[in-house]
Amino acid sequence: MNRDWNRKTIFILLLTGILFVFVSLSTQYYGHIDSAEYRSVAKYFAGEYSADIRSSHSLSYGLINAPFVVVFGSILGMKILNILLMSLIILSLYYISNKNKNVLILFVLSPLFWYSAPWIGPIQVSALLLLLGFSLLEKWDKDPRWDYLAGAGILVGLSWVFWNTILFIAIFLFASYFFDKKVHEAIGFILFVLMGLLPLLIMDYIFYNFPFYSILKNLIGIITAFKYGSIYPGVNQVTNSILDLVSFILLIPFFSVIFFKRKFALANKKFLVFISITILFFLLNPQIRYLLIIWPILILYLGKNLNKKQYALQVAIFAILSLIIINPYLIQIKYSTNSPDFTSLISNFGRWEILDKDVKAQIINDLNEIEKDYPNQTFVVGNKADDYIIPALLYSGDNIKEFVSIQDYKLHYANESRLFEKRIVFNPNINDRRRIWIGGGLEKAEDDTQYDLIEYGLGIWEPLELDNFTLIKRYELIHISKREKVKFIKAIE
Repeated sequence: MNRDWNRKTIFILLLTGILFVFVSLSTQYYGHIDSAEYRSVAKYFAGEYSADIRSSHSLSYGLINAPFVVVFGSILGMKILNILLMSLIILSLYYISNKNKNVLILFVLSPLFWYSAPWIGPIQVSALLLLLGFSLLEKWDKDPRWDYLAGAGILVGLSWVFWNTILFIAIFLFASYFFDKKVHEAIGFILFVLMGLLPLLIMDYIFYNFPFYSILKNLIGIITAFKYGSIYPGVNQVTNSILDLVSFILLIPFFSVIFFKRKFALANKKFLVFISITILFFLLNPQIRYLLIIWPILILYLGKNLNKKQYALQVAIFAILSLIIINPYLIQIKYSTNSPDFTSLISNFGRWEILDKDVKAQIINDLNEIEKDYPNQTFVVGNKADDYIIPALLYSGDNIKEFVSIQDYKLHYANESRLFEKRIVFNPNINDRRRIWIGGGLEKAEDDTQYDLIEYGLGIWEPLELDNFTLIKRYELIHISKREKVKFIKAIE
């Protein structure tokens, strides 16, 4: 019986593993939210990026991807790292669950596993580190050894190094597991988390001369976006779609309800509090990819507590959802679609489109022609502020010097650097000669781009809309404009 069980498990794991690798590497899809920034940073550290990078959510994630980018290229290399990380999560679950087959089968057939197949992002590495840290914290809760506590804290800190949102997850974890512990144990955990965070602090000091730059930037960005909105188009609508919420809830395991049964809840109240608070937090911005951070932990408990009937039904539900989820990825092996992932599949229900054009390939072909026709040139790119990222990511040659954002170009000639600024002023109600204000903002950094020497502009899908630039050539998708020489006539007095 045991031999048959092993054969079945190995067969399922091999089959799903092969299909997972195929889907991940074959599809043209690699995620949409923030993925351009992650790829930009990875290419930058690999020395293959022809532009200035926009501040990313995770410089450390781009840094660990750089060797893979050098060897395999940006998309392929980063997808290979993703496959390795997901494989390590599977291996970790195998040993943490004491080789429980239900846990393994549930995870590899689960919709989040397949949803994450092609996604480029730091959540995978953070999920792996959080799973390992959580398992040690659970051991420490039952057997308060300091080596367990140290390992748990350091791993949670390392998880934070790669994904800023772990700050909130760590707070929920701390609140759930230390409310009944001694003060010195709680302080010890915090110190170990900070030890794990050291790589990020050191990196921020090297790159920004301030060790807490990434943490403060993320916190201030979240507060600013919720209170004032984002300066980037479309971000303010992320939390407004009811369909995002529906697709998020659909993927939460149906039999998670067993966690709220009295017997389970009493025996695992800390886990239940942690998972419940985290999911409620994610509902503020219900993006499916966020679920991956706690998914291995969720499946670990689910797989060990389902009876045979519940297990069989949950596997069936997972399998059906997974088949739906991978369909857009399979379509994008050869075609393009307006529904590239599960959320857009639901949002565009009844309006699905499959296009036979490969837009990325067309842009790459245009760039290959442009580097021949206009070698060693710098191009200002528009018409949107971040359109420059598109050619910078897709171009892999050496004959184009730099792609420059139209936003930076305009700021340079307007002799302006400020993009966003807010001040809180405390006005006295008495005749005080002084008052206090607190302010902050976002501005264009100093760079070494020679804006005055830029002669050409590049517009994708439409000509560049910039004063003194005139359209001179059209390619398949890219339009090239040239700057007119402005003649200055000195008035005769």
